[in-house]
Amino acid sequence: MTWTDWAISLGLIALVLRQIRGKKLTVAGLLWPVVLVAWAGFEYLGDFPAYTSDWIFALCLAAAGLALGLGCGALTRVHHDGEKVVARATVPAAALWITGMAGRLAFGIIALNGGAEAIGRLSEKLNLHSENTWPTTLILMALCEVLSRTVLLLLKYRTALKQPGQPTDAKNPQTSAS
Repeated sequence: MTWTDWAISLGLIALVLRQIRGKKLTVAGLLWPVVLVAWAGFEYLGDFPAYTSDWIFALCLAAAGLALGLGCGALTRVHHDGEKVVARATVPAAALWITGMAGRLAFGIIALNGGAEAIGRLSEKLNLHSENTWPTTLILMALCEVLSRTVLLLLKYRTALKQPGQPTDAKNPQTSAS
């Protein structure tokens, strides 16, 4: 793993950790994780594997990324705070996000530090054929996680802009003021 790989992974983890206390939400702030993952995709994606078992594996991890991203986005509160829109990640939202991001980071560390043989055995058990399956699948998983969270938070952001002072999360205690 290069220092860039570390920086991207740690930056994406820090993204949600910074939101636990509440952070001003902007369109640029929502889009930079998408740019990072898109860059990683261009950097690391090879040919997509042609075998059915590889496709199924990729779709399963993409679905896991989608679920993690949607869960994180759903559990992040977005509301007006004066003149700005604020996102506040709950602890469960951060846990979901970190599960996906740190899991992929850990996989890379393990793969490059003595775990290649174990990953090879796992690949055989999963009937994976291409050496591109793991990197392609993990990038696809990250892209689904980041895009689903971004789209959900963008929708909450737009709703908050239209309704100043009204939280966009129905579970937020501030909604019981009516």
